Amino acid sequence: MRKTILLFTCLICMLSLQAQTDAEQLKDKKVTLGLRTGYEFQANNSSLNYKLNLPYIGIWSDFKFSDNWSLQLELNLRSEKRERFFNNGFRESINELYLTGPVLLKFHLNKKFKIYTGTQVLSTSLRNDIFGIKKGNGIIGIEYKTIKKIFFDVRFRHGFEGQRSINNFRDNRISIGVGYKF
Repeated sequence: MRKTILLFTCLICMLSLQAQTDAEQLKDKKVTLGLRTGYEFQANNSSLNYKLNLPYIGIWSDFKFSDNWSLQLELNLRSEKRERFFNNGFRESINELYLTGPVLLKFHLNKKFKIYTGTQVLSTSLRNDIFGIKKGNGIIGIEYKTIKKIFFDVRFRHGFEGQRSINNFRDNRISIGVGYKF
């Protein structure tokens, strides 16, 4: 687990720092760094009863390919408190801390709006020794830039793992966030 987290963090840092060293790239703003935070809400029926979704916080780096296309790498930390109910009446309380790493391809509609799609390449539990890619997810979203360095985004994350016959583990989420660009 630590190797996966370290590798993903190093990848973001190396790409960001390498791009920041070129003064011409800084001038053209080919690479943007920032912070984002927000809330995630469950968007489907599930045997998981979410008691509290705490805000997530993350860092991101956006690599602009052209006027209309960019690639965004993120590293987010999120916490969840939930209860899982099983058909046999068993109840399990879960307190999780996740590190997630979405990779998003963005299309810039204009200076204010961007739409994007991607996947979550890393979803690691930091409390329960679950490592690597935990679930397959697809992400779609829209971003709106309000003022020079602040934006709002809404995204839908769809879990591809499907529904199981005993318990419904499909993990569809809606997140609403705000970000700051350095």
